[in-house]
Amino acid sequence: MSVKAPHEPALAGLSLADTTLPETSYASALAACLMTVAACMARSSQRRALHELTQDKHLLSDIGLTREQALREAAKPFWRR
Repeated sequence: MSVKAPHEPALAGLSLADTTLPETSYASALAACLMTVAACMARSSQRRALHELTQDKHLLSDIGLTREQALREAAKPFWRR
């Protein structure tokens, strides 16, 4: 059995200089990564705070959640929305 190398017709005949991305792409990719990390950190913090609220029935009723709903949301990993 022979294994064929995958074809890359889009890159055929291009030099390394032709395949690099402009700096603006790096900046926007970095910004997107940082925003994703910030969102995950905020989500984690909010879920920890929500878990603390599960001890007080009155606080949960103020935000319109049952204890089960709050525990379910607080148990989600930080990467899930």
